[in-house]
Amino acid sequence: MRLLAFLLFLLAVGTKAMAQSDTGRVPALLEEGRRYLKTNMLDQAEEDFQHALKLYLAAGYAKLHPVYDLLAQVSELRGDLKRELTYRIAEVKSMEETHDTAACDYHYGKLALCYSDLGMYDLCQVWAKRAIAYLRSQYKFCDFYGYLSIQIFGLLKQGRNEEALRVLQEITKEAPPANIPQRVDLNAMYGNCYAAFGQYDKAEDCYLKMMHYYEITAFKPRYYGTEEQMMMDHAYYNQVMADFYTQTRRYAKAVYYVQRILALPPGKIKPVTLTKFYHMQFLIDSASGNYTRAIKYFEKNKQLNDSLFTVANSKQVAELEIRYHTFQKEQSIQMLEMKERSQAAELKEVHLQKDITFAGIAAMLVITGLAYNGYRNKQRSNRALQAKQGEINKQNLSLQQLLKEKEWLLKEVHHRVKNNLQIVISLLNTQTDFLDNPSALHAIQDSRERMQAIALIHQKLYQQDQSTLIDMHSYIHELVSYLVSSFSDAGRIWFNLEIENIELDVSQAVPLGLVLNEAITNAVKYAFPKGARGTVRVQLSRRKGREIFLKIMDDGVGFPPDFDPAGRNSLGFQLMRLFAEQLEGELHFDGSEGVGISLRFRQQFS
Repeated sequence: MRLLAFLLFLLAVGTKAMAQSDTGRVPALLEEGRRYLKTNMLDQAEEDFQHALKLYLAAGYAKLHPVYDLLAQVSELRGDLKRELTYRIAEVKSMEETHDTAACDYHYGKLALCYSDLGMYDLCQVWAKRAIAYLRSQYKFCDFYGYLSIQIFGLLKQGRNEEALRVLQEITKEAPPANIPQRVDLNAMYGNCYAAFGQYDKAEDCYLKMMHYYEITAFKPRYYGTEEQMMMDHAYYNQVMADFYTQTRRYAKAVYYVQRILALPPGKIKPVTLTKFYHMQFLIDSASGNYTRAIKYFEKNKQLNDSLFTVANSKQVAELEIRYHTFQKEQSIQMLEMKERSQAAELKEVHLQKDITFAGIAAMLVITGLAYNGYRNKQRSNRALQAKQGEINKQNLSLQQLLKEKEWLLKEVHHRVKNNLQIVISLLNTQTDFLDNPSALHAIQDSRERMQAIALIHQKLYQQDQSTLIDMHSYIHELVSYLVSSFSDAGRIWFNLEIENIELDVSQAVPLGLVLNEAITNAVKYAFPKGARGTVRVQLSRRKGREIFLKIMDDGVGFPPDFDPAGRNSLGFQLMRLFAEQLEGELHFDGSEGVGISLRFRQQFS
């Protein structure tokens, strides 16, 4: 007996292993079937897909919805709507059972289209809404308008025109069209709504816009994932135009769009779509008096329509829908049972928590007694700390008062330094009235400007509260303005100031201001001789880290030939080198085009 059981076990394991090894053939079968499907060899394609399905079922593989989708495509091209619906329902059921919902909008949308082809518009718009809801939850709006078109079409077919227009306006306001294909769908939906309301002029305007945008994308692979989708769109938009013109009895305009589809090779258009074009051609021929051809298309339409829609098929479709809803109810029952078991487990956990709570309360009483004793000790310590804190607060108040007095005295110092410098500047101005020597006059004027550069800084420090930092943006603008006003002919020079918002300590602002003073003074005096016009550009910027970069450039005559700024011993150059050393910076001169003076140093904080 044990031997027999062991042999049966080995047989089962071997059968399962063989089934699993056979599933390795499935990708090749599916690929071959897709090639047959593209060339409209439907029998061979279905044979490969059915074989793949059997191998998956034998191996217990659960994710069968991709195979059901391929089988549904075969039935769709054959015009077997009942069989297509069978596969579409199985496709959605497999997807939901395995929770493989990454592409659930595609599967819901295909089921919605199938219901639409069968004329079951209530179910059509239900499944389209599911596809839209998923895309909205994921903020994916690429295929959003395609599913919205299905929902709007279903609502209009049910006579719910106002609701269709309201849904269209609300959703397109939330997600306006982002590309040309979405504008095509948007105009098609508005055209359908206006046609349903009998507003044919507005509808025609929307339809013509639809075709205008569609012709931009028509038969261009970059706008389509598959050739099947390309042909579906071509048939749909031409059908919309032809249907509108036949309904409004403008057959001369309708015939163009009908013939565009009837001229295509067999197998390119789904039978359910083709039967609508046969009917429209019948109406066109009847209206034009071509009754022989009208009868021919009437028979084609009737023959194809009968194969698609029969009473037997309608009953089978209803049975399929009942079976699917039964499956959903079974799932709901299983979920309720699981919820009941979960609630029982939660109840046990509540009892356990209650017991733990009582034990915790007892422990808390003990801890509370200990804590109260510690609290009394803490109070005694707090009283001692409060007394010490009072003394510290008194000392802090005294220190704050001393700090305010120090700040007031420091401001007074800056104020007096600025005033004393102004007195010296005034004395120098007076002295110039008694001098005839040009060199002496220039020396006094240079000294006056240097003192003014320092006086401006002390003036700013006096005007500020607490801070010892100088706003270089406003300082440089004021300094340049003063220098321009000091020279009678400086109006011929344009000053271009590019100053970033940088604050420097007074210990760095003074030497930087003096470097600026020397450079700008030299530019005004020597860069533009004989009344020439030009530009002086001043840049102050922060580079990486704490590095500050100053550059003064002019487009004047530049340095004389064989002029060496490094060896120049004039007072202006000596002062600039001295101030650069004080800033611990690097000073460079460039005389290739005009004169350029650059200074690079690190910002310091007091």
